[in-house]
Amino acid sequence: MCSTIWLEVTVYAEIIGFVLSVTLNLILLCLIYEMPKETFGNYKYLMFSFSICGIYYSCCDYWSKPNIHLSEVSFAVFNIRKVTGFNKHLGVTALSIYCGCYGMMLVLLTTHFYYRFLSVLRPSKLSRFSMRNFPIWALLVLISYFIWFSLTYFVNGSSSIKDEVLIPEFKRDYCMQPDDFSYVGIQYFYTDPLTGETKMHIPSLFSITVFTCFMTLSSGSMTYFGVKTYAHLNELTMMTSVDFRELQNQLFRTLVIQTLIPSVFMYLPVGCTFLFPLFGLTSEAMRNFVPISVALYLCFEPLVAMYFIKIFRTRIIEVVTCLKYKKRGQVSSMQTTT
Repeated sequence: MCSTIWLEVTVYAEIIGFVLSVTLNLILLCLIYEMPKETFGNYKYLMFSFSICGIYYSCCDYWSKPNIHLSEVSFAVFNIRKVTGFNKHLGVTALSIYCGCYGMMLVLLTTHFYYRFLSVLRPSKLSRFSMRNFPIWALLVLISYFIWFSLTYFVNGSSSIKDEVLIPEFKRDYCMQPDDFSYVGIQYFYTDPLTGETKMHIPSLFSITVFTCFMTLSSGSMTYFGVKTYAHLNELTMMTSVDFRELQNQLFRTLVIQTLIPSVFMYLPVGCTFLFPLFGLTSEAMRNFVPISVALYLCFEPLVAMYFIKIFRTRIIEVVTCLKYKKRGQVSSMQTTT
């Protein structure tokens, strides 16, 4: 029996995730902005960029309102036209932009780990992150974004082969007609109408290979940089100041947790979404969980930074408790009495 309950739950989750993510990232941007550059170096601009991209990702998620559907031979990311107000073409464009954000965040996370690696093991090479080289890093992020967008839009868009599988399943599972939704997706196998044989869909295999290479290269690089950085931090002796070691540890812990969160809430579920149809598997729980987890995970990223970086945590406590102003008042009263 068809049902749209989980699709409605996803809409509410996306609204909550959008509001929390934008609010918390704006707070984090204010905290980063008021910190002197000497505290974080050029890493200040990297954190600033990450928060801005996080806001953009949240906006794209809220705008495109993606859902996931799994079948035994394919998976699709779709949105509902009456919810988004899009025509079918604009719905596909919105979903492609959303998928482009996924590739963008992969490169940003890897760049964060690379910066931490250089700051601890190769500080003399931190000039690679000077403002002069900013266009190079921005170009890498944009290239990843456009590769994911282009493959999604031009290769993984809707087609008659995918319609044969998805349209009956959408009627069965969601009570939706073909004009009720837009989708992009990958279909690993299809039935040749002339011979009746089951064949592999080459364009889908090409795109999933590129996506998998991106994810593997990104996760492998982050693991390498992370392990090297962690090992070196443990070896730091009195040659470095306590403040330096403490700040590096705070930034590294923040980065690790900021990577574990999307790994659990987004990358691992999406990886399973890639793999399940390849082996003829499907999961109703997975397709219900993925869009909700992706919508909510973005609000956790700024929370981690605000909690684990002491200077941010202290500043928030000062603002919330008005501690800074109380101290000023106490100093003033002491001065007048003397």
